[in-house]
Amino acid sequence: LALALTSTQLTTFCAMVKGKAFRKQWKEARKPFRNRASSRAKSVHRSTFEERTKKKRELEEVKAKAKELEQAKKEVKKQKTKKKEEKKRRKEENAIRAGQYQVIKKTEKVRKWHKNARKMLRTMGPEQIERLMGQQ
Repeated sequence: LALALTSTQLTTFCAMVKGKAFRKQWKEARKPFRNRASSRAKSVHRSTFEERTKKKRELEEVKAKAKELEQAKKEVKKQKTKKKEEKKRRKEENAIRAGQYQVIKKTEKVRKWHKNARKMLRTMGPEQIERLMGQQ
């Protein structure tokens, strides 16, 4: 059985061509060879120089504002910490003033004291002792 085909029919018939892989034309038509994302991608819209500088300026303003707010937040936190420390110091001073205390001149037996008793012991300078004695 001999078939008489024209040259156009030969190419559509998918005769094996030297140097080409055998491919089915009905599959090739459905393959997304020409529909790749790289070929479909549209060119990116480039903004003008003025638009870019405007965006850059706005971004810098936003960053500066954020930095300013952060600085204010830090300042408030620092003030609170300072106030808290001051209050703690005053509370300790008031507790010392209000409490009962003794001046220990012979400290040889302090080592033999119980641990909790030693924790209660507070060392003070002579000017602090004078100030406490003066207030009583």
